[in-house]
Amino acid sequence: MTANRRRFLLPCLALLPALSHAAPPAVPQWGRFETSVTNRTAYADPFRDVSLAAAFTGPAGRTVTCPGFHDGGTTWKVRFVPDRPGIWRYAVTFSDGSKGAAGRFRCVRGGIPGLVDTYEANPTWFGFRGGGAVLVRSFHVGDRFFAGNWPAARRKAFLDWAGRQGYNMLSVASHYLNRDQSGRGRGWDTPDLWPLDPAEWRRMEAILDDLARRRILVYPFAGLFGQGSDFPTARADQELYVRTVVARIGPYWNVLFNVAGPEPLIKARQFRHAMGPDDVNRLGALIARLDPFEHLLSVHNASGNDPFRRERWSNFVTLQGGKGDDLAKLRAFLAANRTPGKPLYAQEVFWPGNKYHGRLGDEQIRKKAYVLLLSGATINYADMAGNSSSGYSGSMDPADRVPSRHDAIKKVWDFFEKTGFGTMAPRQDVVTRGTCLAQPGRRYLVYLDEGGTVDVKVPPGTYAVEWIDARDTTARRSGGETRTGRGLAAPDGKDWLLRLVRK
Repeated sequence: MTANRRRFLLPCLALLPALSHAAPPAVPQWGRFETSVTNRTAYADPFRDVSLAAAFTGPAGRTVTCPGFHDGGTTWKVRFVPDRPGIWRYAVTFSDGSKGAAGRFRCVRGGIPGLVDTYEANPTWFGFRGGGAVLVRSFHVGDRFFAGNWPAARRKAFLDWAGRQGYNMLSVASHYLNRDQSGRGRGWDTPDLWPLDPAEWRRMEAILDDLARRRILVYPFAGLFGQGSDFPTARADQELYVRTVVARIGPYWNVLFNVAGPEPLIKARQFRHAMGPDDVNRLGALIARLDPFEHLLSVHNASGNDPFRRERWSNFVTLQGGKGDDLAKLRAFLAANRTPGKPLYAQEVFWPGNKYHGRLGDEQIRKKAYVLLLSGATINYADMAGNSSSGYSGSMDPADRVPSRHDAIKKVWDFFEKTGFGTMAPRQDVVTRGTCLAQPGRRYLVYLDEGGTVDVKVPPGTYAVEWIDARDTTARRSGGETRTGRGLAAPDGKDWLLRLVRK
């Protein structure tokens, strides 16, 4: 665990009161523990007049403090995600001294891979906290996804398809707040999370629960403070809203956080002139400070470099740009935004069918996918027919799908997932051309989009040379051995992958 994420583990609290000897309930590691507390005090405003907090002490004596939330009527709740097997004890307290609660539960190993995070051993990539790297296969969907007036059967059919296709993350518009604009969120009955209404939050959580069961990660395209939405602008309300997000959604292992979007710095009117650079930084710092689970956090940016990539609250780089099929410009754009210790999420970089991304045929899709992945970028893909709310990404209607687009990217992802990418990072400095991902001194993977000859700077040793046909990665040719990495020539002028492995 990196140093800036260790505040998840706080000093041990005093010994909790004696607890019942009844067998404690079992909760899977990285799963969600939840308990309810009844408070019959008649508050004028239960969201503001009182607050609830809980301290959880784990089997190693570590303690985590997290907020609770009002869930309607006389019911308050606390949620928590345990990171270590064993007995956890908790104490729940109200700020006004009303009767709280205490208890315990047993964390057991389960099938959840871990809280989505950066991959600690190689933060070029996303991973799971305490676990391995994950090849995120993200797909962008429109404003109707959480809507109550989009039939549940269609949502299920779409998710069944996404699972078969290999997608494991959704970038979702109108997630926390409705993007109330014609052709976007207007008319879709998405959960209205502000002003606070527990029933609306429960509607959203039911769908998040399904995504967690399906092992699908979630990126909120518009963030907590979304374009064209009714987000709170008063600072006290913003903090209350963020605390509620952290209390209710924070214990989900499969969510990433996003401050605002899309494009808060260039859409002032659509953010009610309440989301300039200082606001993004202030809210980013607020979210990071209030989140005891330390979810990954970023902001959706306009085309160009990520202006927040070096901020302490930002855990991953979010990019829009590099559109079209100029692969050299794409490599340079990605390299300029690579930030030590932070994965690079190509959020709005690779959207086939979008009017701003040019005409991308299957060949261009394949080539761009290789360059993105070997540049260390995580791809958010799309299938559009105009703007970001059009085509299959917008409708999620199978009749709008362009199957070849999905098959083209799937073939590249399927190959790349088996390369051992988690041990490798971009190394353009060791090749004379192409795109290179490497574990220096051990193995190298180079993509040449037009064949030709490449020199690879390698430490002394003997390396096995293999050429892999980028159009059909099952077709491979031995290139013998090399000790210098120089003058390695592709079999023809089409696109090839070169793999060097030290013997």
